[in-house]
Amino acid sequence: MAFIEVAPHNFGKEKQYENVAACLIAFACRLSFMHASDHYKGWLAFDVIEAEKENEIKLMANYSKKYGALKFGETTMVIPPAGGKKLIDEFLNFNYENY
Repeated sequence: MAFIEVAPHNFGKEKQYENVAACLIAFACRLSFMHASDHYKGWLAFDVIEAEKENEIKLMANYSKKYGALKFGETTMVIPPAGGKKLIDEFLNFNYENY
């Protein structure tokens, strides 16, 4: 997954839509189940790079807490298949077992 960002009108109490980032991440997980092969099926990897190290650490903690992402190296995070299935079920209302 590369470059995910929520639009400014979807932040705070007055946001227009709920769970935009969660839906995008869940969809990326679904694509991994659909198109990856062998040992890569269901895995989602992405890098978290922020200008300030403190913000990077907070963002990585947020991805861990909200999406079950695991730190892999200095800036890389991965969502394993079990976590991806959970996100797909919760945010896309889609049964991943169809793949």
